[in-house]
Amino acid sequence: MKKKLLSFLALGFTSLVAQTQSPDWMTIQNTNFPQASAGVRYLDAVDANVIWATGYDGTAPSRNYNWFTNSIDGGTTFTSGNVFPDTSTYVIAALEGADATTAYVTAFVKSTGNKGVVYKTTNGGAAWANIAAVNMYTASASFANITCFTDALTGITMGDPVSGEYEIHRTTDAGATWTKIAGANIPNPLNTAEYGLTGVYTKNGNDIWFGTNNGRVYHSADAGLTWTVGTITGATVGVSKLAFRDNLNGLCIAYSGSAAAPVTGLYVTTDGGLTWTQIAAPANFGENDICRIPGTNMYASCGAGTGNTILSYSTDDGQNWTDWGSIGIQYLQIDFVDNINGWAASFADPANASVGGMFKYSGLATSFAPLAEKMNFTIMPNPSNGLVNIILPVAKSGLTINVLDALGKVVYSEVAISTTVGDKKQLNLDFLPKGLYSLNLKTATESSFGKIVLQ
Repeated sequence: MKKKLLSFLALGFTSLVAQTQSPDWMTIQNTNFPQASAGVRYLDAVDANVIWATGYDGTAPSRNYNWFTNSIDGGTTFTSGNVFPDTSTYVIAALEGADATTAYVTAFVKSTGNKGVVYKTTNGGAAWANIAAVNMYTASASFANITCFTDALTGITMGDPVSGEYEIHRTTDAGATWTKIAGANIPNPLNTAEYGLTGVYTKNGNDIWFGTNNGRVYHSADAGLTWTVGTITGATVGVSKLAFRDNLNGLCIAYSGSAAAPVTGLYVTTDGGLTWTQIAAPANFGENDICRIPGTNMYASCGAGTGNTILSYSTDDGQNWTDWGSIGIQYLQIDFVDNINGWAASFADPANASVGGMFKYSGLATSFAPLAEKMNFTIMPNPSNGLVNIILPVAKSGLTINVLDALGKVVYSEVAISTTVGDKKQLNLDFLPKGLYSLNLKTATESSFGKIVLQ
């Protein structure tokens, strides 16, 4: 049985207490999974309207569930269902959304932990059918990892090496027929113990990348016809996530150390993945997932592990990360389709609308193009008995001040038409219960946040 590389971060549901939404991620949407504590395993936002995701049981992450959910109205409503007739035959390995009605799921055989299938829906998930060719993923060494499409018709599916060659099949008719890529077009595995990873891939135009358990990144610049490979020095435990903002510049989350004691690292490439350089201890970086923000040179990240429940973004290829200001929420997956529309997935509770499982970006488009600057301000005293002073080092115009409670609800708001240098704006919040609050200051081009403790 193949040993799959899963995230080493916490993937189980924890009690939803002492949480605060980011002021820029205030829209809660419900994934409509049938069970409380259902988490999102894979997320694929196709465009501003279409989102696909698969789910798992957050109370027991090792269980095999075949839930999917999709939205065709930007996440306002999600429709969920099952990919397979039961939860005993296959385990979902990857998800690829195509449009409002079409998506692909890659899966391997649960009982034996090998082989696999590629299932497709063309009616929004109402029905799924196996489109794998008869010669795909049938050998005992086979293991289906991913399916990836570069356009509506052209795509590949990748599995573990068989007889010393990665098993890659390509289609140019949306999966109606498949052609196996010759081994001569694919660099050989590093050794007999190297294999591909479930769900670890990304794409950008005709470029496709996937990662291996030996810390290597395979790259095709021609939609899967030919491949090259690069090595992440020291990442011997494997690759976890990949994101590229163009065909040369990308980021990768990978692990060093050992499987028993993995060490998370963030790596950057400027040559399409042939060589990688580690970014030393980036603060505010979410270790669960990364994605590019199309239309910009930015990346977004999210985290779910202990001490890493975070949403953040980078404007300098991962060297520095800015916290969006969320507290205590476990973010499992993140994806953007442009500089306005993005989703961060978490855990859901169908009986509680405030625990919907999906957070939609609700900040200003100008936060990305051009990027909003963070304004500097001081909160004092903090903790406070209710009277809070906000001191601004520079003059501001059209300043909006919002105070949010632990559930992300705006409990106080005002607009200061103009301020002067060194202006002290006083808020009287003694009507609020004691506790932790978020303070968000915004102008047309700036957005920053801080924390207030009322005691």
